[in-house]
Amino acid sequence: MTGQRLVLPKVIGHRGAPKRAPENTLASFKEAHRLGVQWVELDVQLSRDLVPVIFHDWELGRTSNGEGRLIEHDSSYLRQLDVGSWFAPEFASERLPSFESVLDLLVRCGLGVNIEIKAEDDRAALTVEKGLAQALAQWPKDRDPPLVTSFSRLALAAAREVAPDWPRGLVSHSWPRDLAEAARRYDCSTVHVAASDVDEGKVRAARNLGLEVLSYVVDDPLQAHQLWQWGVASVFSDRPEQLI
Repeated sequence: MTGQRLVLPKVIGHRGAPKRAPENTLASFKEAHRLGVQWVELDVQLSRDLVPVIFHDWELGRTSNGEGRLIEHDSSYLRQLDVGSWFAPEFASERLPSFESVLDLLVRCGLGVNIEIKAEDDRAALTVEKGLAQALAQWPKDRDPPLVTSFSRLALAAAREVAPDWPRGLVSHSWPRDLAEAARRYDCSTVHVAASDVDEGKVRAARNLGLEVLSYVVDDPLQAHQLWQWGVASVFSDRPEQLI
C-alpha cells in the first residue's frame, strides 16, 4: 500500500449528483457539494489532442449532442458540446468540462475526489501521464490526496510511477479472483466492485490484505447499511442525498 493515509467518507457522489444534474458536469459536482457530499467520483479521458476531459462513455451520443468516439475529437470541439440538454432544458448551458476546470472547482469547494482513469489499454499510460500531471499541478499539497482508480491495470501501473504517493484502487465488475496478487503488484489501497458481487466474507478477505472495499452503485439506504455492516468503507451513489 501507498504511504498516504486514506480517509474515506461512507458515501461518494457517483459522477457528482447525477439524478439532480447531468453527470460529470460542473453543475453535478456543485450540486453534490450543496447536498453535503464530501467526495465525488469522476471519469478522466483524453481528447485527440491529449487534453484531459471529464466524460464517462467512449461514445459521445448518450450524454451530449456530439457524435462518434470522444478520442476522435480535439478538445476545441469537445468543449463546445452541450452536455446538459439531454438531462433537462435548464442545463442547456452546460459544456463538456476540462479536468482543469473540474479540479479548480473541487479545490474551491473542498471536495475529495476519486479520479477514475477511463482508457483502453493502448491509451492507459498516456491518459495517466496527462491526467495526473494536471492533478498533481493543481491539488493542494496540504490536503488528503485523490484516490486514483481504473479498470485498466496498465493505468494502475502507470499511476504508481506518475503519482507514487497517491493511493490507487482496482475497479472490477465482479470480485477479482487474483485480488491478492493484483493488489500487491499495483500497490493498491482499495478494490471497487459492483455491490451485487460483494458479501461479508469477501470484504473480510480484502481487509485482511490491507484493502478497503468500495461498492457501486448504491442508492437504497437499506442496501448501503448492509454493506457498511459488512465492512465496506464507501458506497458510490447516484442519489447520495438519500444516504448521507
